[in-house]
Amino acid sequence: MAKRRIGVTWRTLAVVLVVQAGLFAVLWPAIRAARREARLAQRYNDMLQIGIGLTNFADVYKRLPPAVRTDDLGRPLSSWRSQLAPFLEAMMLGYDIDCAWDDPVNRHYAARPHRCYCLLDAADGRQRTDTNVMAITGPDTPFDGHGRPFKDLDADTILVVEVAHSDTHWAEPGDLDIDDVPESLCQGLDGDGLHVLFADGRVWFLRHDVPLAELREFFTIDGAKRHDREQVLGPYAVRKDRRRGD
Repeated sequence: MAKRRIGVTWRTLAVVLVVQAGLFAVLWPAIRAARREARLAQRYNDMLQIGIGLTNFADVYKRLPPAVRTDDLGRPLSSWRSQLAPFLEAMMLGYDIDCAWDDPVNRHYAARPHRCYCLLDAADGRQRTDTNVMAITGPDTPFDGHGRPFKDLDADTILVVEVAHSDTHWAEPGDLDIDDVPESLCQGLDGDGLHVLFADGRVWFLRHDVPLAELREFFTIDGAKRHDREQVLGPYAVRKDRRRGD
């Protein structure tokens, strides 16, 4: 009788395990989709926060931060991302923008990933300190070295974009030169597309099939004035910031 009970118990357990495995197989795609949407939503919100930070910076200094902050001798100190950091996180108010990004006084901050800039994890699961957010730099761009005020920008001008592999620390000088933007940019962080931040603070997520040539039209102030983002980029937009009337 005891052996029979054991046999029944094992058969019951086996049935339960099979059912659970089946349910997991059915639910796993939905779980993965939910995780992907959560990651996209977080990236979207991070880009919105960067837009707000840039607006607040411009309210204080009457201009955008230069792409690269330099010392009196013209030597590079840090990127616009590190200059903006105190406007994004109160905990970084101790960051010294008058010192180099890797100066010992800033070592505590440089050793950590920044929540708005560092969006991908390393193979071991730890978050990397490389930035996944970069500005477009070069002639007639918002980050052309002049520290332009927002009033000089067309609303459709793209300020910053997501970049999968930057090989650049988030506080380190380094962005995308307008003449050297790779075709892979449009693939985004995971091959599905990328978030872009416009000068009016709106954020769009564009599908990976958006042509780089059409995206480039909005990298310069003059190009943004001559084109309409709704007509050119609208067909590729999956998500738009609707807070301001889209």
